[in-house]
Amino acid sequence: MPRSSARLKKLFYAVVAMAVLIGAAAAVVFNVPAAQDAVFKRAATAVLGQTPEPLDGMRVIVCGSASPLGRDPERAEACIAVVTAEHFLLFDVGARSPLRMAQARLPMARINGVFLTHFHSDHIAALPDVNLASWVQGRPAPLDVYGPPGVQSVVDGFNAAYGLDRGYRTAHHGAARLPPERGPMRAHPFDPGEVVWQDDLLTVTSFAVEHPPIEPAVGYRVDYRGRSVVISGDTNAADTLFVAAKDADLLLHDALSRTLLDPMIEAATDLGLPVSGIMTDVIDYHADVTLLPARAAEAGIKRLALYHLVPVPNALTERMFLRGLPNDVILTRDLHTFDLPVGSSEIRIREP
Repeated sequence: MPRSSARLKKLFYAVVAMAVLIGAAAAVVFNVPAAQDAVFKRAATAVLGQTPEPLDGMRVIVCGSASPLGRDPERAEACIAVVTAEHFLLFDVGARSPLRMAQARLPMARINGVFLTHFHSDHIAALPDVNLASWVQGRPAPLDVYGPPGVQSVVDGFNAAYGLDRGYRTAHHGAARLPPERGPMRAHPFDPGEVVWQDDLLTVTSFAVEHPPIEPAVGYRVDYRGRSVVISGDTNAADTLFVAAKDADLLLHDALSRTLLDPMIEAATDLGLPVSGIMTDVIDYHADVTLLPARAAEAGIKRLALYHLVPVPNALTERMFLRGLPNDVILTRDLHTFDLPVGSSEIRIREP
């Protein structure tokens, strides 16, 4: 037998032996209780012992990119997180968004507040979950919830609905761990156009948007040490938004694709489904995606990213959603991350 063939044969047997050993080790881990316990404890220590990576600016995380029209288990409903070394703010908290917050390891204990754009269910459904998670993790005061007129009613309703739950938890874990006075949320109503939250480094400014028949609905601009992000909430391509967003680094805008929606309406109509009327109605108060790039460019916005996608696209229809748009427009997915370093115009984008 040639030497090269002999070497290959030895290598083959070595690889097979290694595979057998790895398989045997895996079998031990999966089937022997002591090995299971050891591996799990090591993993738990690694996860619970993680420390947040340092921030040198503002980080924007998409914790929910979906709208209610369409279902994708990989997408939560509307939620944007803004994090700095000193701040943590949430803008809308749609269903399933707390799962994304946990995956992103967001600093729930130091949350500054939740900022609601309006009170459709897909923007407020997870408010009790955010309240509980931040309370359990050591939030030092009641959760502050900001929103246009009507926010008091929303907060009062959730506080009432979850009153018994809070009482059970304090009774079980003790007032030292879960102080009852920190459990209920606090509402902060404001009128569109007001500065909603501010300290020496960061300012949150509200502005009116167009989401009829909801009046008022708002968007937000966040400015931090020379960097800025604008969050639209649900709206048409409104003049008020692009005035407020002038020269912003990043705009996260609600987006509707007629390329996808029109065939869905036609199919539903042909089938005689009543949902066809609802599909048609949503055109009234969401932004036609084809209008957004030019408006963003005119306003001097550096980067346009789309979220609250109507309808929710899948791997195939994402391409259809972006059809005809500039290549630099971003169709976000959950956990898309945008880092805006201080003293720079750079936007570092990390895909999920």
